[in-house]
Amino acid sequence: MTVRKVRAPLRLLMLCAVGSGEGRSGNARGSIGRAVVWVRDRPLKQLAAWLGALALALTAPFGGWADASHPPMTVVTADQVVKTGPIDVTITRIRANTRPGETFAAMEDGQYLLVFGTARGTAKTTLTNGELADAIRLDGVPGLEKSFYTNDYLPVTKAMSAKPTVYAVEDSTLMTALVPDLTYEVAWVWRQQAAAPPSSIDVQVQGFTWRQRSLDDYTGWLDPTPTAHLRLPVEVRPPWVKPGATPSPAASPTPAATS
Repeated sequence: MTVRKVRAPLRLLMLCAVGSGEGRSGNARGSIGRAVVWVRDRPLKQLAAWLGALALALTAPFGGWADASHPPMTVVTADQVVKTGPIDVTITRIRANTRPGETFAAMEDGQYLLVFGTARGTAKTTLTNGELADAIRLDGVPGLEKSFYTNDYLPVTKAMSAKPTVYAVEDSTLMTALVPDLTYEVAWVWRQQAAAPPSSIDVQVQGFTWRQRSLDDYTGWLDPTPTAHLRLPVEVRPPWVKPGATPSPAASPTPAATS
């Protein structure tokens, strides 16, 4: 795939190399002329894509475009504000539960992991659930579901790929938008397939970059990258039970679904 994409730019470089220097044949000069015309007639976006592919191919042996000089992550504490770019985030606590509330299906082969905190929109426009979900990841946790109800559970080495679903704590509804300058109490929720939850979890907060994508005209908050982390204990709570129902011997009803 990569070889095909960079073939045309490589051909141009070879043609230019043939025509450089004194004493080259008229055929070589003609080849350069044809190459210049060919380049001039290409759409700008197509040339940008080819040059990007060429650069990636040439730098692949050295790690591609990966920045080896990423600054180390900042260690933060519970309730400390972390600025991600579009969102100010705080993390307060972590709980595990086989059924956090009425709207959740009970899990028999694992549990829900709920990371509680606050989110305040600092961008000029309303953000989507996507940015809010990408702001938080769990590291080193086995058996996380890649995304809700996909039944695709990941090994511990891919825990950072598991995307949470974000809920408003006040009414247990999905957070579909984050309005500027408003602070919400939220819960980032994962499903974990494991006999028991971990005793503590490393939570990573990801920062974003405001930029335009190279291949189209979309501009937004992109490139979520871990910038801060903290480790918190996991509090195991009994499952939610409908008010008035008789709880199982191993559990007692919780007064609130997500608090």
